[in-house]
Amino acid sequence: MKMTKLFNGTEPITQNYILVLRVIIGVLFINHGSGFFDAKAMAGFAGYLEKDLHFPLPFFMAYLRTGAELFGGIMLVLGLFSRIGAFLIFITMLVAGFIADKGDFFGDAEMAFAYAAVMLTIFLAGPSKFSLDYYFFGKSSDAKKN
Repeated sequence: MKMTKLFNGTEPITQNYILVLRVIIGVLFINHGSGFFDAKAMAGFAGYLEKDLHFPLPFFMAYLRTGAELFGGIMLVLGLFSRIGAFLIFITMLVAGFIADKGDFFGDAEMAFAYAAVMLTIFLAGPSKFSLDYYFFGKSSDAKKN
């Protein structure tokens, strides 16, 4: 193996890494967002948003956050509209890090900022060739490049 390949990576391997990252993080966010269908859990979270964080429209915000995690996670696992899903979760994690965890980068907000970094990576890199996005939207743009 040449040293340049070791440090620069190769396109096929990078595509595999993005697939693994996208699916694993997507499953984690589907789990986080599964409370979307639990009215009692949503009421508790809305109460926290209203009393502790003083968010306006706490029920709407609770469903907005949980929906972004659930549906964004589904988008990532399927690889369909992956950049939209990654962006929704990215914004959600920034709100969690800066507002809920008060921007404590090396403390409570550490995980939120780590998730945000992963979502930014997926947003910028795209979903990879192993995705429904590529199947439905990417093939024609590849043909134009060749």
